[in-house]
Amino acid sequence: MQQRAIVGLVLVTLALAMSGCGSDPAPGPLEMDAAELERWEIALVEWRIEKNEGFMQSADSPLPENLRDGFEGLDYYFPESTLRYQVPLEKAAMAETVQLAKRKGDESAYEVRGTVHFRHGDQDLALTVYGSSGDDALWLPFYDKTNGESTYGGGRYLDLELQADGTVEVDFNKAYNPFCAYDAERWNCTLPPAENTLPMRVEAGEKLLTSAGH
Repeated sequence: MQQRAIVGLVLVTLALAMSGCGSDPAPGPLEMDAAELERWEIALVEWRIEKNEGFMQSADSPLPENLRDGFEGLDYYFPESTLRYQVPLEKAAMAETVQLAKRKGDESAYEVRGTVHFRHGDQDLALTVYGSSGDDALWLPFYDKTNGESTYGGGRYLDLELQADGTVEVDFNKAYNPFCAYDAERWNCTLPPAENTLPMRVEAGEKLLTSAGH
């Protein structure tokens, strides 16, 4: 009798413990000390300068001819360290190819590569990561509440790189507008899927170049 009571108590204790177990919160912003923060900001500025030079000088610049003369650089938000994350890429359990809509009504095929989870304020958020067949590059399209105001109405993109430890840096300070934000006639950009919509303003990364046509 006493043994049964002990077994029953153990089972109740285990059940209570399991019922109280929730999933761990998603990773928050990447913590940086003063030296790391300075290095990151310098690298971000250098990255932006290099991109501006490409827009100015490259024959493949997305800018239409009438905007190249006098172009002084893209518009960006100030660096925001709280919108930089280093998170695991939760790889898709099985290969899946989806069709994502393009702005002019066509579709493009992309492979679902996985999901990233991160925490902003008191919200645990998730975004789907994609790639193209035969290419290891990772691509993260997303919407947020700045779209149509200070950023392109058709969403923005992030390019990700898988690290040896299975993580990716999701730094919204490197978010960029698709090329059709600069020349809607020349480019037909892929739109983010609806499920990659963030419920807040991501005031980081590339802003809308107000002189560009849409």
